[in-house]
Amino acid sequence: MKMSGIVRRIDNLGRIVIPKEIRKTLRIQNGDNLEIFVDENDNILLKKFSQIDKLNEIAQNITEAVATSSNYSVFIANNDEFIAGSGKLKKEFLNKKISNDLLKILSSRDLIIKSNAKIKITEEEYQGSFIVSPIIAGGDAIGLIIVLSSNNIDNEVSIVKVITTFLAKYIEQ
Repeated sequence: MKMSGIVRRIDNLGRIVIPKEIRKTLRIQNGDNLEIFVDENDNILLKKFSQIDKLNEIAQNITEAVATSSNYSVFIANNDEFIAGSGKLKKEFLNKKISNDLLKILSSRDLIIKSNAKIKITEEEYQGSFIVSPIIAGGDAIGLIIVLSSNNIDNEVSIVKVITTFLAKYIEQ
């Protein structure tokens, strides 16, 4: 556990302010949900909550199925990091933080389709064709699906829409 050296007082309503520097580093925005845990030493732990994290196994199976049948690299991310991935680029991106470019796409809720273009995926820039689609569940943008290829992938939009719809409906249940 990292020590920040910051001390905060709990107010009379039981609230505590998480310092701006920590919120910025951990990408915690106004309205984000945090999970509260107590460990065996009675330490209070806060974890950024992501609805899509409960889908890790399903998300991994979906990315493997699409990557195997299409030869694309396919990734699913929550609003912070990649949680599932398959294909040639799996090792480059899996379990890494998503870029600010992807965060902007997530917050804009736009489906992005580009051929022969550049996009920052993590700290690394990717050159090729890609589809990036937000996963919207219960009105919230909870994650992204990203399909990467060196070939044109315009025809794969329907597959991406099916996957995002499936994941959103699964979470809403």
